[in-house]
Amino acid sequence: MKKLEDIPKKEIFKVPDDYFDKLPGVIQSRIAADKDRHAIPVFRTVLQYGIPSLAVVVIAVILFFKPEPADSAESILTSIETQDLVAYLDETDISTDELLDEVTLDQLDAEQIEDAVFDLGDQDLEDIADDLDL
Repeated sequence: MKKLEDIPKKEIFKVPDDYFDKLPGVIQSRIAADKDRHAIPVFRTVLQYGIPSLAVVVIAVILFFKPEPADSAESILTSIETQDLVAYLDETDISTDELLDEVTLDQLDAEQIEDAVFDLGDQDLEDIADDLDL
């Protein structure tokens, strides 16, 4: 068997002069070019998909956490039956004066209450006074 030292040494591959001295610079330039080439598509992808997705998420969050409109006091009171409201007011210790102090009536409200209380119909005040012998 032959020994390793007995095998003749030949240069099978020929390397250009200063190849290994220039190799790190060549590798660095390729890496820098590769970084620049991939930076633009990432930015384009963010603009293309990121911003519209963010807009959809923001709109979804706004719609999900949107507060429900509060019912007005008038709509709540109209849902209560008149008999229930009268029974409640009869059972409480609130007086008519205290109730009227809390309520502000405009001219239209006062006229509607007056029409409901004094429903005269087609009679005028003189006929009513004659009926009462005043």
